[in-house]
Amino acid sequence: MRNGGIALSQLQINHTILEQRFPHVATQINSLPNDDLSIPLFTEAFERDIAWLDAVQGAIGNGKILFVFGFERGLSIVDLLELYPNHWLFVYEPDELLFRKAVTEYDLSLLLGHPNLYWLSVGESQLDMMFHMLSSYIIDGLSFIALRKYLSDDMSMLREVKGKFKEYHQNFLVDKYTENRFREEWTRNFLYHLPDVLYTPSIEQFFYAFEGATVVVVSSGPSLQEDIEWLKKLRPHALIISAGSSIQALIKHGIQPHLAVIMDGHPVNKKIFASSVSREQPLLFTSSSYYEISDQNRAEKIYSIMKSDDISRYFFGLSKEELFISPSETVAGTAIQAAACLGAKRIILAGQDLSFPDNKFYADGIEHFAAETTDKKVQEAPKKVLNVKGTYNTTDESFSQMKDGLEKLITALPRIEFVNSTRNGAVIEGAPFKPMEEIYKWLASEFVDPDAIADLINKKNIVVDMNKVQDVKDKLKATLEDLSSVRSEIAAVHKTMNKLREFSRTKPAKAQNMVESIEQMWGVIANRDWFSPIFESIMPIEIARFDQMLPVIVTEHQLTRKSDLIYEHLGKLLQDITAQIPILEEMFSESIRRLDKKTDSDAVIHKDI
Repeated sequence: MRNGGIALSQLQINHTILEQRFPHVATQINSLPNDDLSIPLFTEAFERDIAWLDAVQGAIGNGKILFVFGFERGLSIVDLLELYPNHWLFVYEPDELLFRKAVTEYDLSLLLGHPNLYWLSVGESQLDMMFHMLSSYIIDGLSFIALRKYLSDDMSMLREVKGKFKEYHQNFLVDKYTENRFREEWTRNFLYHLPDVLYTPSIEQFFYAFEGATVVVVSSGPSLQEDIEWLKKLRPHALIISAGSSIQALIKHGIQPHLAVIMDGHPVNKKIFASSVSREQPLLFTSSSYYEISDQNRAEKIYSIMKSDDISRYFFGLSKEELFISPSETVAGTAIQAAACLGAKRIILAGQDLSFPDNKFYADGIEHFAAETTDKKVQEAPKKVLNVKGTYNTTDESFSQMKDGLEKLITALPRIEFVNSTRNGAVIEGAPFKPMEEIYKWLASEFVDPDAIADLINKKNIVVDMNKVQDVKDKLKATLEDLSSVRSEIAAVHKTMNKLREFSRTKPAKAQNMVESIEQMWGVIANRDWFSPIFESIMPIEIARFDQMLPVIVTEHQLTRKSDLIYEHLGKLLQDITAQIPILEEMFSESIRRLDKKTDSDAVIHKDI
């Protein structure tokens, strides 16, 4: 009993620190079954492992980040923290039970509370979380260190994790630059869609409404032209979902999709939806999509907030787990996820060429880009990809990424049968090719109501939650007012910062106090609930660059150098934030105006949706 009592108190001490610093780990430990802790013993010796530490020294590069594979009972981690006080440690222990044994048997409170133990993940389910944190902070490469236990026993696991991180990091960088490219468009769309979202049903509210249905997801590739007549014949037998610009080709040939999906945030969508008929089709709009299309759509609407939309999630108080659709490289990926949410058992891909068959970019009827723009892309395409006929099409990097994204999505939806009907397109792994005439034979006995999705939306009587409307309006107004406060607080930081470099060289004690004061003032600015969702949306690269410099600033002990780093990097970030504030104020004011207008019109013509 005495041993049990001691173990319990040590677990409680450790658990308190974990809840404060790494709550995800505390939750994970709590969720483990209460198995006997006589699991495989620790192999870590109590005495310092000099040979291993010598090997570590040779592996550490110029960066300030150490990715440590393994925790065991924390002894080697303590050695690393002592020997490398200017580095941040990101520690991953794959064995959840081994970690629980460590926090149950040893008092690790000082180690778990050490400021340079910057991140801790335990178990495979927390690996992506670890990768995200590493990707956010690394700047000069990454030092990958494994405890002796894993070097001896699990080299294949180490290689696999390193490979997964390399892939994750590459995707992280692509995502950041994509966010940066569309930063102002997406932020505006997120904010301007808030009123519409409050008065519209979500895709999640139609979960499995068409369980067992066959869905045709139509894209804009040139092969679509050859199957237009077959799509006309298929419409009574399957749900037709148009992805992005393909609605132009469908409408031109007299085919009305059961649902049109829009994800893209660019104003070019005004051309895509220029036809009044296209604006009369049931619409699924994501919160990133160009807001004027949702405004102009005169038919039934469904919305989707994507898991990556931190702005909408903040204003609606939503977690990622409550949302179904994740961001994808192509609007077809959004349409596929919508079909999965609706309960599709089979998804047929049409017009999904993912390449330039016969040197064509789009199907006939797709006219939102000038011919010279698309011709140039086709002529300069640097790659080849195997097509469904066994020959090769030219393609480019953008289509290659879309293909990879779709194939990953297909793998992630194993319960759905995927079929590729695109006659001249690239081979898509997980979606075997079948021509439309064969697919028509399969589906001839299945029937779908011509207005299936429109009728479903109309029947879905969702009463608008006026408390939620008021809550969102209050948050918008509070954030708009708080932007002025941030502007004033930044001015105060700049005033202190302007004297910092001089004082660091002439009055070090005063400069040290200034550094602490600046850190506190910056903390007040950045720790607001709305700060990360808003500023990481509208200036993702600037925030990411500062995050990467943070380990360098925090671990720099020489006062003059630390002052220079703060002045240069925090100073630049604060200037960038200040430049964005007027743009954000304009967006917030318009979002509030749109919400007031929506609320007023709803009061005049009250309609339950």
